[in-house]
Parts: sequence; structure tokens; C-alpha cells
Amino acid sequence: MSSTQTQFPHRVGAAVAAVAAVAAVAVSAMVIAAGVSGEAGAAQPRTLRVAYAALDLSQPMGAQLLYHRLQQASSSICGSLDRADIGAYLRWQHCYDGTLQRAVLQIDAPPLLALYRIDAARSRHAG
Repeated sequence: MSSTQTQFPHRVGAAVAAVAAVAAVAVSAMVIAAGVSGEAGAAQPRTLRVAYAALDLSQPMGAQLLYHRLQQASSSICGSLDRADIGAYLRWQHCYDGTLQRAVLQIDAPPLLALYRIDAARSRHAG
């Protein structure tokens, strides 16, 4: 066997490892987006990156930490909350609920989805 033939599998392995590393970085953060009304009333998509590479989503603590990050990001994306103006409050709540739901569904982790469902059920019963 020549040295070229013996090095080929090693190069392929290195290339596969490099692609896997890039893929791991790609899923280490997700972007959540929401349409937020601007001054002219046109929807302007806003996005926010939420990192979760270091979290083990199969564990309750990891899922809870990510869910909390998604809640904060959804709140931030939807802007300031004005509880005195019922119309503004309802628009904010609609933005928040939709943004959080899309983010949870995009990640597609059963423990995270379970947390979201419990939280949504509590919200429905409280409100």
C-alpha cells in the first residue's frame, strides 16, 4: 500500500470531524424572531441569538435554563410592556406567546416542549 492510500482515510476522517465541529457550532445557538410593528405599522422582523450548546436538554436543569433564556429573549424581542394600555398589552402578549412557541418548536427537544406546555397551561388557567 502506498503512503497516499494510507493517508486518504485519515484525511477523510479529519474532514468528517471538521464538518461535525461546524455542525455542532451551528446548533449551539438558535435565532428567535418576531414581527414587531414599527412606526409606520409595517412588521419589522427582529431576531435574537440564544446560545445553548453547553446545556444538556435531556436533563431537567438544562431544559429549564434554556426555557428561561427563551422567555427572556422573547420578552426582549417584543419590546417594552405597557400594562396600562390594554391594546398594547395584548399585542405584546401575542408577540411574546408566538415568539416563545416558535422558538421551543424550532429546537424540538421533548423536555423543553413539556416545560412549555406546563407553562402555557398555567397561563391559560391564571388569565
